[in-house]
Amino acid sequence: MQAAQWLRQIQSFVRNHLIMALSIFSVLFLSISLATLSHFPLLAEQIYARRLYALIATILSPLAAAMPFSLSEISLYIGILGAVFWGIRGIARRRFIRTALELCAGVALLTLWFYFAWGFNYLRPPIEQQLQLAAVEPDSSALRENFLWCIEQANAMWQPTSPWNLPDLDNEIERRYGEVFTDLNMPRISGRWPPKFLIMPALLDYTLTSGIFGPFFHEVHLNSHLLPVEMPFVLAHEKAHGRGFARESEASFVAVLVCSRSSNQAVRYSAYFALLGRFMNRYRYYAGADSLEQTIRPEIMADFEAVWRRYEKYMGPLAEASHKSYDLYLRANRVEDGVANYGDVVDLVMRWRMTEVRKTN
Repeated sequence: MQAAQWLRQIQSFVRNHLIMALSIFSVLFLSISLATLSHFPLLAEQIYARRLYALIATILSPLAAAMPFSLSEISLYIGILGAVFWGIRGIARRRFIRTALELCAGVALLTLWFYFAWGFNYLRPPIEQQLQLAAVEPDSSALRENFLWCIEQANAMWQPTSPWNLPDLDNEIERRYGEVFTDLNMPRISGRWPPKFLIMPALLDYTLTSGIFGPFFHEVHLNSHLLPVEMPFVLAHEKAHGRGFARESEASFVAVLVCSRSSNQAVRYSAYFALLGRFMNRYRYYAGADSLEQTIRPEIMADFEAVWRRYEKYMGPLAEASHKSYDLYLRANRVEDGVANYGDVVDLVMRWRMTEVRKTN
């Protein structure tokens, strides 16, 4: 009996201290990794993004793609239910400290996997450095000229957009990714990110989310209520996240390059439509914004109105809380302007266009 009691005590000691050791190790290892890669972004690019991350994506994304449902969504539900069950179980057994340590250890390990599976991509050098984009002063004249260019492109590309055959759209986007990455001389990641829909689309609707990349299993998710005009750009944007472009502005910039290269006019229009919305938000603070917007085709303004109506149905406290939470998340990952980073795609496109002009001169 005494030997059995000692054995139980040893097992309890190992379990308690193993949990604490895992938590401490995860926090320390992650802190050291973040500090190192933050100071040496080229290491994040060469060692993590182009090697470790590329390997993880090559292995993990095809496995997740083989599943017809979202592993990310199912894991979310299981994780929440498991945490609640574990907490109630610990309270019932009056093991408050041990249960808290176990839950903290779980969070620490999940956070560690998040960064190794994808999150360290936030520490890569900005895409404007990698592509050596020309510097452009964001004054009103440069912004006006690029705004006019975007209006002209959107006006020329507009056409009624029919519902998509998703496998065909997915193949088209993937083909254009191959072409764009070859032209940019950027490393390819051999992953597979077919679009998936959630079992509970309300998770995206009530947070006003058009799409989301699941970093734990490398899955691309689309809001099932997206309008056809939105879908190509959102799909290309989320696929950019899968290829390691963590910042929202960079994912949008890559999506613009990919979609605008398509042979399908509706795909090209989706890119300029999304970009036009960003230009409108940026230029509205300048005099003459109304006069420029009057040159936009009424059919395009009708598309904007349709998108707004889709969002309007779900606006509320949950959407506001989600917006603030995501802003904090981005800032915590060294995206200094938070959710405003979405609009920085305007600057990237302006610099891209200037770079292309200088190449031809």
